[in-house]
Amino acid sequence: MIIRNDFGEIVQLLVNIEVEGRTVYTMALYYADGLLIDTGPLSQRQDLKPFLDDLEVDLVVNTHHHEDHVGNNPLFEERGIPILAHPAAVPLINDTSLWTPQLLYYQRFLFDLPPSSKCQSAGDYIDGRNYRFHVIHTPGHSMDHIALFEEQNGWLFTGDLFRSVKVTHLRKNEDFDVTMASLENLLNYDFNTIFCSGGKIYESGRDKLREKIEWSKNLQASALQLSKAGLDDNAIRDQLLGAENLMGQFTEGDYTKLNMINAVLNSSFTAGEKRE
Repeated sequence: MIIRNDFGEIVQLLVNIEVEGRTVYTMALYYADGLLIDTGPLSQRQDLKPFLDDLEVDLVVNTHHHEDHVGNNPLFEERGIPILAHPAAVPLINDTSLWTPQLLYYQRFLFDLPPSSKCQSAGDYIDGRNYRFHVIHTPGHSMDHIALFEEQNGWLFTGDLFRSVKVTHLRKNEDFDVTMASLENLLNYDFNTIFCSGGKIYESGRDKLREKIEWSKNLQASALQLSKAGLDDNAIRDQLLGAENLMGQFTEGDYTKLNMINAVLNSSFTAGEKRE
């Protein structure tokens, strides 16, 4: 199911994937000034099609190559609409067989296997109809991740880099240290509103970004303190984030709270120290 929400000049297409009547995954695509930011998972193609006639898409920009962000690229390729991404993402989008064999069951079940599509490298800036978007390399969630910053309106589209202030789960292949560095780098830009792919829109975006960084620092400091007191990682997780929920089991351990605890304990970024 896809729901359209309008925020001034921005159109959000909120993708909700349900299993047995329960929403298990939510993500957002954004249409801004002729740009469609991400195209969503292939499993939602039929739900996406009705919205396309109302949106005059000039360009597609993929924030990164993951299956839930590029699955419907061919819908736009068929219409002759260019697709742009970070240079590191281009070969992975052009030939998805380079990485889709490694996808886990939950990724195949929820999203389907994304088809290949022709993609070009985005430069430092992308021009829309009225505004210019600065392309910012923001690795961490993936090495090819980008954010888009539009200075005139203070818009910042963060993809999967910033999904919420308190992120309790982490994927196994995410680099926590690099993510934190990317988040701090965004503070160098004069943005106001954050549009994240998790579907949340933060009008006081700078405050929320600082809050997220501070929360992560506090989480690491607390985890280190408990580790030095002799608690193992599972006990630290239970005390700071709570026990694992069904998400950990459903994703075969790929997206868990324990991954987050392991990451902060072995990180030297936030607190300046890591577990010995």
